[in-house]
Amino acid sequence: MTDTIGITPFEHIKLTVEAQIPLVRAMEKELGPEKAHRLIREALDTRNRKISENRSRNAPMTIPKLEAEFSSFGIGVDFEFEVLKRSEDEFHVDVHKCAYTKMMEELEARDLGPLLICNCDFALAEGLGLELKREKTCMKGDGMCDFRFRKAAK
Repeated sequence: MTDTIGITPFEHIKLTVEAQIPLVRAMEKELGPEKAHRLIREALDTRNRKISENRSRNAPMTIPKLEAEFSSFGIGVDFEFEVLKRSEDEFHVDVHKCAYTKMMEELEARDLGPLLICNCDFALAEGLGLELKREKTCMKGDGMCDFRFRKAAK
């Protein structure tokens, strides 16, 4: 799966994050990390929720569609995951190899990975009408990411 300009989700995220890192570093310097990260998180959550809401308005998210999109994040990169549960209302996945962690290391900004990549998943899921629970991430050094998606109660 590629987007409308012919790049993979990984390439899109890399381009986005490369542009964000200098802005985050400048905000950290000016405002302090805590305030800068809070403002960035609020802005990204608002944007990501809106994008997802607009997407799901015309085509509601289904578990098979979620699984296909989840798989697309590994196109062309070292991304390994195991599906633990797949039902009409739930999709549980453990990621064992995350190319996004390596990418953030190469950009010398792994400390920003949770802010700019991992934590975006929650607002995106919410906008798609899903609940996401995740306690571990490769980015934080947990050795795996434990995604637990469930269709949100209406």
